[in-house]
Amino acid sequence: MRLEEYTTTKNGKTVTKKRYPKLYGKQRKQQIREESEVRQVEHDKLSLKEKAARAVPDSKEHKRLLAQIEKAKV
Repeated sequence: MRLEEYTTTKNGKTVTKKRYPKLYGKQRKQQIREESEVRQVEHDKLSLKEKAARAVPDSKEHKRLLAQIEKAKV
């Protein structure tokens, strides 16, 4: 998401503002899908140890990753 710049007139003054564009409906859902795909690709590149380090301690995911690491050692 990039900042978009626009000009508005307020009380006779010209003011230039920057804001993030807002998307609604189908466009917003598509944007969320694209962002999640990018995050998923980055997550898939990590090794099991890196994934376990990023996971919340004592969570189901963390325990599952530790079990996979132990299983890979055997």
